[in-house]
Amino acid sequence: MKKYITKLGLISLTLIIFSCSKNEDETYINDFSGFYKIQSISSSVLIDINNDGLQTNDYLQEVKSNYTSYNGEIINYGYNNELRHNFAEARPTPNQSNHANLLDISFPAQRIDSIYQGNNNYVKMNMEYRKLSTSFIYKISNNNIAIESDPFHQFEYYNIDNFKINRLNKNEFEIKFDLPIYDFHENDWIITNLTAKYIKTTTD
Repeated sequence: MKKYITKLGLISLTLIIFSCSKNEDETYINDFSGFYKIQSISSSVLIDINNDGLQTNDYLQEVKSNYTSYNGEIINYGYNNELRHNFAEARPTPNQSNHANLLDISFPAQRIDSIYQGNNNYVKMNMEYRKLSTSFIYKISNNNIAIESDPFHQFEYYNIDNFKINRLNKNEFEIKFDLPIYDFHENDWIITNLTAKYIKTTTD
C-alpha cells in the first residue's frame, strides 16, 4: 500500500511539473498584429475637400479624386489605399525584435498652405495630403482593442478628439474620431466625425 501511494505521488508530481513547464513554454499569440488596408472612410457631415464643388460623405473618395487648385490647376495626388506604404500596421509583426504593441493607423489627412492678406483674409495657395502616422500603444482586452497610451502626443499634434477603436472581427477594425478639415464649400475649417474601416491584408 505504501509503495502504491509513493508511485501515485510520483505520477502526480510529474504531471504538475509537466503542466508548469508547458505553461512556461506556451507563447501568447497576438492575432491582431499585421497589416491592414483602409476599406472606407465616411464623414458625419457633407464635405468638399477636393474643391470640385460637390459635397459627399465619402471622405476616402474625396482623397482619391482630383483636387482643383486655387488657380484652377487639376492635381491628382495619387493616394491609393491598396499600396503597402498606406497600410495600417499593428506591431509586433513577424521578424521584429521589438515586441511592443504599437499601432500606426496611417490615415490620409489634409495639409493646407495659405497666405494671410490682412483683415482675416487668407488665400488658400495649396492643399495636399500628409500621412497621419501614429505610434499608439494598444492592448487586447476581451477580444477588443484599446489604446493604452499616446506616447508621442499624436492626438494633440493632429488635433484628434474623441478617438475610439473597435475590433469588428478577427480581420477588421474601425476607428472613429473628430478631425478638423478644410471644407471648400464652406471656405472654412469645420469639425467632422470620421469613421475609417480597416481589413487585414498581406504585404505581398
